[in-house]
Amino acid sequence: MNKSNISNEIIDQLKVIVGENNFIDDVKNMNAYLSDWRNHFSGISPLILKPTSTKIVSEILAICNKNSVQVVPQGGNTGLVGGSVPSASGDEVIISLEKMNTILDIDPVNYTMTVEAGCILSNIQDTALKKNRIFPLSLAAEGSCQIGGNLATNAGGTGVLHYGNAKELVLGLEVVLADGSIINSLKQLRKDNTGYDVKQLFMGSEGTLGIITKAVIKLFPVTENNVSSILALPNIESTVNALANLRVKTGDSITAFEYMDKNCIDLLMKQLKVNDIFNKKYNHYALVELSSSRKGDNLLALLEDAISNSIESGDIIDAIVASNESQSVQFWNFRESLPDLLKTNGDFVTFDISVPISKLKELIEKAEKICAQLPLNLKSYIFGHIGDGNLHYYLFNSEEEFSNEFFKIKDKIKSSLYDLTMQLDGSYSAEHGIGQAKKSELKKYCSQSEIELMQLIKKTLDPKNIMNPGKVL
Repeated sequence: MNKSNISNEIIDQLKVIVGENNFIDDVKNMNAYLSDWRNHFSGISPLILKPTSTKIVSEILAICNKNSVQVVPQGGNTGLVGGSVPSASGDEVIISLEKMNTILDIDPVNYTMTVEAGCILSNIQDTALKKNRIFPLSLAAEGSCQIGGNLATNAGGTGVLHYGNAKELVLGLEVVLADGSIINSLKQLRKDNTGYDVKQLFMGSEGTLGIITKAVIKLFPVTENNVSSILALPNIESTVNALANLRVKTGDSITAFEYMDKNCIDLLMKQLKVNDIFNKKYNHYALVELSSSRKGDNLLALLEDAISNSIESGDIIDAIVASNESQSVQFWNFRESLPDLLKTNGDFVTFDISVPISKLKELIEKAEKICAQLPLNLKSYIFGHIGDGNLHYYLFNSEEEFSNEFFKIKDKIKSSLYDLTMQLDGSYSAEHGIGQAKKSELKKYCSQSEIELMQLIKKTLDPKNIMNPGKVL
């Protein structure tokens, strides 16, 4: 067991509450819970608890609050800012929701599903499909991330253009507060104008205000047909113009518009050992998808007409429309493989930023100028959900430069690009959250009145600061 200031008596009480086989106290079996996906953050914990019900979560928090024991709520631990990782103090108990993974109800008539927080996102998607419905939240980590974590971090993903972020897909929540109180608001209503919308407090709070234990989520009609295409574009301005034209020509049928630059495509072709997408290389690419729940819609004709229109205007150079479902899956595999491939591509600094779509051209052009003025020869890889203005911007150290020199200027790089993003009315954390990684940015860019309000909310709901300490604020 790790050295901890938490008494053995309290540890034993917590073990009794969750029951045998529902805790880990052997450090040899804790690795998966103590580090983040990128291995940028790690910590230690004396105890990992795996409650099986809301009542048990309530009892755990009541004891922890009474004894000022700090807790770290954890879902699938797939976050990218260290929000679900304990500190190095050894004084934080991890509460994993993985065993609370039951789909409690599905109402296809009301287009809702009620789930426990530990349900894996892909399992929710599959269950909805069996009832001829879809849950549209889609992430690269959907095979391991949990819905409670998705909601606590207000996850984005590839469907935001059409369906919105995670918080827009929720009708009701059950939450356990720091003192063990249970807030039960599992309403299946789309209209409920009865005072403050309390559930919104907990979506995006990253477990600092309470633990989400259940949720009522929205379902949508199943897509009867869809079509995907990879576009080659001359520049960023044309990419934005092509998106605008597609939205005009296809209306609400466009469900995704994902951007990848030349460096990303070159990496994919090399690592996945596939041939180039087109007969020649281009500098800018976009993966577009149209979907419809209407069987009679001819999406292929709709997409081809929109592409032809943009080719005539010069905004699209070339395009390949998926000829079958297998090719469409391959296109999406390109996009979804990028995070894992980049993770092992060398030393990097990464940005999860967003600006209004109309300012993407200015963001990328000015970012390139900033990087060109830096003392090192850096290589950028840019991809992301350009349909909602969210870019993932990776800067890699060149092979010729020493890693320690690169790490010396990491903070300068971050400061420069975040300053630029904020000047363009953007966000320094579009979808990944604050966690441990971006607390200094929150302090720098958030107004004092906003910070004071967040602190007031935190103090009111968690006066002893036991909920995910050291995160966000």
